[in-house]
Amino acid sequence: MFSRLRVQLRVLFAAFILLVAVLVGVTYWGAQTQQQDALIINLAGRQRMLIQRMTQLTLQLSAGDESARDALQDSEREFEATLSALRNGGNVPYPANSSVKLPATLDPQILSALNEVELAWVKFRSTPETTATSTDLVLEEQSDLLIQKADELTRLYEANAAAKVNRMRVIQVAFLACALLLLAVSAWVVRHSLLKPLDDLELAAKRLGENQLESPIQVDGPEELRALSNAFDIMRSRLHAAREELIQWNVTLEQRVAQRTQELETLNEVSREISSRLDIQQVLNSVTEKARTLLGGEAAALCLVDESQHWLKLQTLSGPKHAIVGNTMSVDNEFADAVLAVAVDEVMLCGVGSCRGGCRMLSDEYRISHLAAPLRVGERVIGALCVGSPAQNQFAEEAAGMLTKLASVAAIALENARLFAQAERVATMEERRRVAAEMHDGLGQTLGYLGLMTDQIVDFLSHGEEGAALERLRKTRETIGKATGDVRRAINRLMDETPPAQDLFTRLRDLAEETASQHDLRLVWRSDSDAAPKCSPQAAEQVYNITREALVNAARHAGAKQVGVHAGRSNGNYFVIVEDDGQGFDASQPEPSGHFGLQIMQARAKHIGANVEIESTIGRGTQVKLTWKAEE
Repeated sequence: MFSRLRVQLRVLFAAFILLVAVLVGVTYWGAQTQQQDALIINLAGRQRMLIQRMTQLTLQLSAGDESARDALQDSEREFEATLSALRNGGNVPYPANSSVKLPATLDPQILSALNEVELAWVKFRSTPETTATSTDLVLEEQSDLLIQKADELTRLYEANAAAKVNRMRVIQVAFLACALLLLAVSAWVVRHSLLKPLDDLELAAKRLGENQLESPIQVDGPEELRALSNAFDIMRSRLHAAREELIQWNVTLEQRVAQRTQELETLNEVSREISSRLDIQQVLNSVTEKARTLLGGEAAALCLVDESQHWLKLQTLSGPKHAIVGNTMSVDNEFADAVLAVAVDEVMLCGVGSCRGGCRMLSDEYRISHLAAPLRVGERVIGALCVGSPAQNQFAEEAAGMLTKLASVAAIALENARLFAQAERVATMEERRRVAAEMHDGLGQTLGYLGLMTDQIVDFLSHGEEGAALERLRKTRETIGKATGDVRRAINRLMDETPPAQDLFTRLRDLAEETASQHDLRLVWRSDSDAAPKCSPQAAEQVYNITREALVNAARHAGAKQVGVHAGRSNGNYFVIVEDDGQGFDASQPEPSGHFGLQIMQARAKHIGANVEIESTIGRGTQVKLTWKAEE
C-alpha cells in the first residue's frame, strides 16, 4: 500500500539530500580554497617585507657593518625559497619555525608576474656586486622596482581569490534555486497525491464520527488511497453492524461500571480511615478488619517484620482465633521468602498447595482460598497482610488488586504512626529539657537565694538583730512574690510555645538593673545601638535566659562588686558581654556536682545556633560573651 507514493517521496527526498550533500561539499571546497588563497596572499605580501629588510641590511653592509651579512643571506634564501614555491609549488618556510606546502601556479597572468618579480630580484641582487661604487640611490631604485613587482603579484593573487569567491556565490545561488524548485515540485506531489485525498478521507471520517454510517466512502486519487478508502468503507459497514450490538452491551457495561465505582469508593473510604489514625495498634486492628470485610473473607491476619529481619510476628487477627496456627513465622519459610523478596510487588492469590506454601500462619481450613500481600514502604518490606476463606475460589482477580492498594495504604499509615510515635518521644524529651532549664534558671535560683536569706535571718536572730532580720524577711517576702510571678510566667510560656516579641535590649537592661539592685552590685550598662535586634521570639527568650544565668553567677558565686553588660552588633552578628570583677574560676575544670549553669547556657546557645565563650582567671574576674547571627 502507498508503494508508488513512497517511491515518489523517496526520489524527492534523495534528490534533496544529494543537493544538500553537494552544496556542503562545494562549500567545504570553497572554504579550503579560500584558506589556501589567504596563505598564498600572506606569503606574497611577506615578500615586500623581506625586500625592505634586505635593502636595509645591504645598506648596513655597504657601510662596513659585517654583522648584517648573515642576516642578509638568510633573508635572500627565504625570499628565493618563497618565490620558487609560489611558482613551482613545494614547501616554504613559515613563521614559528614551521613550513607550509604550496601548489604550483597554473594561472598564466600570475606566472608572468612571477617572472617579472624574478627579473627584478636578479637586478636587485646583482646591484651591490656589479657596482661596487654604486650609491644608495641606485640600490633604493632597484628596491622600489622589486617592491612594485611584488605588490603587483599580491594584487593578482587577491584578484584571483576574489574571483573564486564570486564563483562560489554564483554556485550557492544556483543551488538555492534548485532547492526551491525541488521544494515546489515536492509540494505539488504531496498536494496532488496525498493531501487532497486525505482531506476527502477526513470528511469521510467526520461522517463516521457523526454516526452517518449509511453513505458509502469513495475517494479519487492514487491507487493506494483508493484502497485505503475501500478499507474505510469496509470499516463503515462493520461499524454499522456493530452499533446495535454495542447498544445491547451498554446496559451491562453501565452495571459493571457502577459496581467498580462502588468498590473504589469503599476502598477510598477505608484508606482515609486508616490514614487518619496515628495509634499503631488502632491502625493494625483497622487494617485487618477492613481487609476482611472489604474482600469478603472469613479471617484476616497482619504480621510485621521484627528489627532483626528474621521473623514475621502476628500483630492482630480479625476472625475466629482457630484460624491462626502460630504467632511467628521464620523468614526462612517459603512464604516469608516470597513476601520479603524485592521482586514481589503484588498480591499472591493462593490455595493450600500453591504459592510456594502460601500464608502458613493461617490454618489449612482458611488456606483453601487466601490472599497474601506484602506491606512495603519504598523498597523496604515491613510486614504482610493475609486474608483467608474456607470456600473454594472465594477471591477473584479484582480482589487481589484491591488488596494490593489496601496493603500500600496500610504500609504508609503504619509508617506514619511509627514516625508520629517517634516524634512524640522526641518532643517529650525536648520539653523535659526545656522544663529543666526553666526550673534551673527560675525556681532553682530563687530557692537558692531564699535559702541564703533564711540563713542570714537565723544568724541575725541569734545575735539579737531583730531589725536586720525583719529587713531580710521583707526581702524574702518580695522574692517569694517575684518567684510566684516567675512560676506563673513559666507556666504561661510552657502553655504557649511562641513567646511574644519584645525589645530585647530593653529587657536585658531591666534584668541587669534588677539583679544589681538585689545583690548590691554596681552596674555598668553599655549599648552600641538604640535599635532592638531583629530576632525571633524564641531566640530572644534564650538570649535573655543566658544573660540572666551569667548575671546570677556573677552575683552569687563570684563575689563580685561590679558587673558590666555590653550589648551591640558587630560584623553582622549581635552580641552580649557580661563581665565581673569577682574571684574567677578555672574554666577548664568541670562544674561541681549539682551545678548545671554552664551546661544549660551552652545548651540554650546551641538551640538557637549561637556561641558562648567563657573566659575566667582566678582572682581576675570572669567574662561571658554570647554571639548570635542577625536575622534580616
